Amino acid sequence: MTSDAAALRSVAAITWVPLVAVGVLVAAAGGLLLAAPEATVTLLTVAVALWLLITGLGRIALGMAVASWSGPRRGVTVLTGVVLAVAGVAALLNISGSTDVLGWAIGIGLLLGAAGDVAVLVSGRARRSRTTLVVLAVAQLALGVVFLLEPGVGLVGIAVALGGTLVAVGVVGVVAGVVVRRRVNRFVDRLAAGSAGPDQDQQGPEVIEGTVL
Repeated sequence: MTSDAAALRSVAAITWVPLVAVGVLVAAAGGLLLAAPEATVTLLTVAVALWLLITGLGRIALGMAVASWSGPRRGVTVLTGVVLAVAGVAALLNISGSTDVLGWAIGIGLLLGAAGDVAVLVSGRARRSRTTLVVLAVAQLALGVVFLLEPGVGLVGIAVALGGTLVAVGVVGVVAGVVVRRRVNRFVDRLAAGSAGPDQDQQGPEVIEGTVL
């Protein structure tokens, strides 16, 4: 039954090997973010710039290709695409300045979110608890100010927070995989033990020197 148990363990590995593998990869990615948060911010800025460029080119092509649209609609689509494409190229040509712009954009978004929460509080139509809204508004206001005053520091903070989260998630995945492996192995051992018992009972009595034992 040893070979059968080994085969069962090999098949059962599909339940825990992916957990461990994904956990290791996620934790490694988080470690890279923690080791080089500035590089992560630069890569994020480049990704946003490329997204603007690709989206802009796509809008230009769409506005020029769809003949069924009205003239104004096609013109607005092409114009929007040009603006986005130019913004993407400008961001690629000035990564450091684009990083600041990205941080400012996030800061403005946070301030708008805080203003929205305050408006809900003032209107008295809050569906959440007032305490929750106050905490969210204060947190968004504080973070928004940080991003506006120090956009680079704010983006690095995001990279560090994301890296720490990934490391934690990866560790949890690895631990979960190890736990699943132990439980699967215990289950396989029980099956092997249960299968071995009847086989021994069916062997019959042993005969030694003519004596039935």
